Amino acid sequence: MELKTLRTFVAVAELRNFSAAARLLHTVQPAVSRQIAELEEELGTPLLWRSTREVRVTAAGEVLLEDARRLLALEIEARERVTRAARGQSGQLRIGYMSSATARFLPTLLQHFSQRNPEVHVELFEMTAQQQLEAFARHEIDLGLSRPLPKPAPLGLESLLLYQDRLMAVLPQAHPLAKGKQLSLKALAREDFVLFERGQASGLFDRIISACGEAGFSPRVVRQPAQMQTLLSQVASGTGLAIAPACIRYLQSDGCVFIKLHPAPPPIALELHYLGSPLRPTVEAFLEEVSQMREQIKTQMEPE
Repeated sequence: MELKTLRTFVAVAELRNFSAAARLLHTVQPAVSRQIAELEEELGTPLLWRSTREVRVTAAGEVLLEDARRLLALEIEARERVTRAARGQSGQLRIGYMSSATARFLPTLLQHFSQRNPEVHVELFEMTAQQQLEAFARHEIDLGLSRPLPKPAPLGLESLLLYQDRLMAVLPQAHPLAKGKQLSLKALAREDFVLFERGQASGLFDRIISACGEAGFSPRVVRQPAQMQTLLSQVASGTGLAIAPACIRYLQSDGCVFIKLHPAPPPIALELHYLGSPLRPTVEAFLEEVSQMREQIKTQMEPE
């Protein structure tokens, strides 16, 4: 049984008229009659009773009519699901993210995306930049929100800049320099430093070391935590001071003071990374949402 034949049978059974069914299906009556006859022959039983004045559905025909309606409805549903998947409106989206750099905007971004694409199942994985690279290599994530990746981009990843973050000094509240409005890196040359682990964010670590070198010193690094929240806790406890992106001030930072650096080191970006070819429909749909919110994210996240 073909769906086309079932569609013809349903039209005749519901309209109780071969000519009306032919007009509905944009065909001719002989073609309709031939399809019904072939279907009855295939099933080995009459499905319709005809006379010169009326058409009735047989008991066997009633059974087929019920099942045919269900099959045709499933066909329509399948077509719609395929279309939604092709448009990125259904399916799966796996996102790696750095909580310290995305906490202020990611919930709103995901809310807007889910409202437009309610059938896309979004999974979130908190990861450092290095962990995201490894997850991309294992095909475990589709998108990554992290600091810039090494150049040239590994794995054929493409990047979209979301915002530029400023590096700031993070001092214990009781530190003698904590009351100033701005600091020079040179003034911190004799301090102990707590820096985010290089293995998890080499670009950030190297940027900080380079800035200190330009200020004429090599920082004395006493701790390298793998989480920004841990870094803040160590600074607050007096272990050392830190140079870190301004975004982490939105984490739990009691006991820490954030001070601008002058002259300001070059900013560090937060980027959205993804495999550009072939571009998955759900990724394309998320990129479209990001493009609509990009200016809002920059305004919210870039320090004044």
